[in-house]
Amino acid sequence: MSRKRLELTAMSHSKVHANLAAREFENFDLFTLVLDSERLKSNPYRDSTRKHIPVMVPKGTKPAVGWPVVLMLSGFTGNGLQTFNVKSFEVGTPEILDQALGRGEAPRAIFAFCDGMTSWGGGQFIDSQGQGQHASYVLNEVCRDLEVHFQASAESNLWCVMGGSSGGYGALQLSTLADRFGVAVAIAPDSFFEASLLPEIRTALPMIRKIGGVAKVREELLQGRLSKRKEWHVILNAVAMGLCYAPLENGEPVWPIDADTGLVDVQTWSEWCKHDPLEFLKSRAPRAKQVRFYLDAGDRDQFQLQYGTRQIRNLLKSLGASVTYVGFDGTHFDLAERRLPAWTWLSQTWRV
Repeated sequence: MSRKRLELTAMSHSKVHANLAAREFENFDLFTLVLDSERLKSNPYRDSTRKHIPVMVPKGTKPAVGWPVVLMLSGFTGNGLQTFNVKSFEVGTPEILDQALGRGEAPRAIFAFCDGMTSWGGGQFIDSQGQGQHASYVLNEVCRDLEVHFQASAESNLWCVMGGSSGGYGALQLSTLADRFGVAVAIAPDSFFEASLLPEIRTALPMIRKIGGVAKVREELLQGRLSKRKEWHVILNAVAMGLCYAPLENGEPVWPIDADTGLVDVQTWSEWCKHDPLEFLKSRAPRAKQVRFYLDAGDRDQFQLQYGTRQIRNLLKSLGASVTYVGFDGTHFDLAERRLPAWTWLSQTWRV
């Protein structure tokens, strides 16, 4: 090796990581929790039970009571790792969070990015025959492992579950299903199924039947043909939600709309609506009173979720729960920008 080559080598400031290291943060250390779920093993589509959950832990001294936790739930078709994609001309969510903590606009807490991903795009963070035990997976495995591996606090008032759209739905479900979470942030949560979901089903159903039913839709999905259809998301959403909410026959959702007339079968639709937050929250009043809720929605939401969110606000208040509601001038596709105001509110609420 020449003397010039030796000098260049000596001047190098590079280092080699054992795995992909895509970013560094000023205020957080980044880890990945790799979890082999027992709860998801029974899922009917044999989806992978290995989950990779990015976890951001504040640098510095851990509080005496353990780290507060913010469990960030992904929306439909989203996943935790996707949040950490490096994008051109755009500041990513992890960087926004890092900067917010530096300014005191986010709490010094563990942020774990969890998803309900399935081969259908998502399991709504509930236990269902059609998609698997996704609520049990989060409550009994993810939360447990955050305590074990990251010294998370055991105090429920220092645990927040947060998400938008399907993630917001999951925040309402998980916070009122068990006493793990003392705070829930739901941004434009799936709700008011009559306005948000029923029109989607009515649009998707003729397409699903033309394809040949749910089994044929899955075949197209796995072969990459479904995503080439202009209406692919409407079809996928209807099937995925049906597998979470509907009674099943031969493993397929029982649809609430007559194929010929388009009329709603009231009895079948009532089974779907048992999973609407406007219904299940009514039966969870004692638990809801123990949770502080932060709700947000755009006033031009394409899925009419502003109406459901406002009704949830009114319902929770009538149940005696603590509710903060913040609407904004925007649409369903502006939800990512709503994380920062929620983090700031949470920081003020926790004072950490």
